[in-house]
Amino acid sequence: LPDEPPRTDGDGGDEPSVCIDTPAAVANAVRVDGAPSFPPRFWKLVLEFDDGGAVAFTNTRRLGRVRLLRGPDPLKLPPLSKLGFDPLLALPPLAEFAALVKRRRAPIKALLLDQSFAAGVGNWIADEVLYQARVHPTVYADSMDDEQIGAVRDALKYIVDKAVAVNADYRHFPDDWLFHRRWGKGTKANNKGLKFITVGGRTTAVDE
Repeated sequence: LPDEPPRTDGDGGDEPSVCIDTPAAVANAVRVDGAPSFPPRFWKLVLEFDDGGAVAFTNTRRLGRVRLLRGPDPLKLPPLSKLGFDPLLALPPLAEFAALVKRRRAPIKALLLDQSFAAGVGNWIADEVLYQARVHPTVYADSMDDEQIGAVRDALKYIVDKAVAVNADYRHFPDDWLFHRRWGKGTKANNKGLKFITVGGRTTAVDE
């Protein structure tokens, strides 16, 4: 047996999530017929604690994974050690951020999705960042000027800070966010004016 218990990290495609079953967090549980439900829909793993609490890992499209990491410091073990900066807790200063962007030869949308660049940025966040920054997703990172890079950094901080502040509840996202219009790939009335292209292997909403 290891000296330290295994640690877990959710390594997800399509933004898998964690739901905690406590009185304070019960509002985050998926509701069925108006009542809180735990574990939530699409759960893949539930960990139960001695105090009666529990945590569920959910992954709707089954593209995520859970790894067991053995050792005292999981952050020094792959895949966590290969992750880029945390845009919420450790967003680099502008000069450092610009250097990271300019050294990469890839469309800026693909770069934002690269977890070795910025950890935790998913598809809708990348689209929102570029929409708010007024930078086209296909622009190559190493060709961007300082103004564009600054706009992307500012938008990344704004989007992530706001989403976390409202617990990712889209009902509290600002009305001018692309998020409210990007779903449905042009099949909904509020999709008008949007173009859907593929960048970095992902569907990308562009307001042209």
